[in-house]
Amino acid sequence: MALVLSTSCDSFVYEEEGDCTVFYRLKFRYDMNLKFADAFANEVKTVRLFAFDTEGRLVWEGTGEGPALATGRYVMTLPLAPGKYRLVAWCGLGGEESFSLPDASATCRIEDLHCRLNGSAGTKASPMSSDADLQPLFHGMTDVELPADDDGGEYLYEMPLTKDTNVFRVVLQHLSGEDIDENDFDFTIEDDNAWLACDNTLFKNQAVTYRPWAKYSGEAGVAGSGNGITNVKVAVAELTTSRLFARDWTKYRKPMLNIRVARGGDKGKLVASVPIIDYALMVMGKHHSQMDKQEYLDRADEYNMTFFLDKNHNWVSAQIQVLSWNVVVNRTDLSD
Repeated sequence: MALVLSTSCDSFVYEEEGDCTVFYRLKFRYDMNLKFADAFANEVKTVRLFAFDTEGRLVWEGTGEGPALATGRYVMTLPLAPGKYRLVAWCGLGGEESFSLPDASATCRIEDLHCRLNGSAGTKASPMSSDADLQPLFHGMTDVELPADDDGGEYLYEMPLTKDTNVFRVVLQHLSGEDIDENDFDFTIEDDNAWLACDNTLFKNQAVTYRPWAKYSGEAGVAGSGNGITNVKVAVAELTTSRLFARDWTKYRKPMLNIRVARGGDKGKLVASVPIIDYALMVMGKHHSQMDKQEYLDRADEYNMTFFLDKNHNWVSAQIQVLSWNVVVNRTDLSD
């Protein structure tokens, strides 16, 4: 009799000791990066989670933000009835300065939960433009089955996240070592990735032109012809884009990084035009050959590209770097 009373939620003894509430909790994990380490606590600042039933209807929405996310112990409680659900997370939205979701109402369905870049008006060819340092955006989707448990208890589930924003740092340097002014050049990245679907694929081919949110000049020390170090001037531009996609380029246009002369007699002259996906994938190397192309693009979120120019502002070689991985490309190695 004592054993029955101590394990039954309907017993008088158990009611005195506590209830038999079932808790469903969700932990978020961001290790889809090239270090294969969970960086959720360091990088994700806000969480929005949506739960849909088996018919694709929204049944619950929850949010999280603040210091709790940085503790390394953050979990979100799911106040849901037992059953099957599809959970969708958009993290890092903040006040939706960079990306926006549609208003989630009681009639919202899962296919309505797309995420769109907040750009400004562009040109006829590319109707959207963005020159912002976009807030880091993360996406996750997972299916869960929450069991009924008359004895109570806690069930922990995990949501893996993918980072959807990428920073490109573009450096120009003259081979001759002469000074270079960042205001002499225009930098753009043209892509069709401004609108993401609920499953983190492309919702629509929304064309967008990304422009630098920072341009500045700097100096780099290089070995001279003798034993000394020569300081050379470089021009730097930083741009942030939405998620990069590996696609069939016979059906879609390639995302391009374009650098043009911004002023003077050669204003508008094309200095460099390179397919950024092709360049980004060149750094995969054999070390990451076990990945498919999309996984690599999702793990690498920062790209450093250095272009070396001749005296006529023509680029003759380039260096691409991701973390400690480096590749040097001559202009003839890859067609524009």
